[in-house]
Amino acid sequence: MRIRKLVAGVTLGSALLVGAVAAPAQAAPAPATQAVSTASVMGDMVFYDDFWTQSECKQVGRDGQKAKMWKVYSCQKSLWDWDLYVGY
Repeated sequence: MRIRKLVAGVTLGSALLVGAVAAPAQAAPAPATQAVSTASVMGDMVFYDDFWTQSECKQVGRDGQKAKMWKVYSCQKSLWDWDLYVGY
């Protein structure tokens, strides 16, 4: 008797877990018209290079701006380093 209740509880718990995991997969996909490129998200800025420190990224950004290689720059934190984006 006790084993039957345990099995019934596991089956019910498994069904709830599968239902919770499957629910997000049933969401309607976004229309193709809402797809946005990385360049437009960054305001037409493009990836230039990555750097280990924020100060190094900013220094290269300022140097490129002074040399008129680009008009604006932005240093963005990524998972393990800093990415320099520039706008022309």
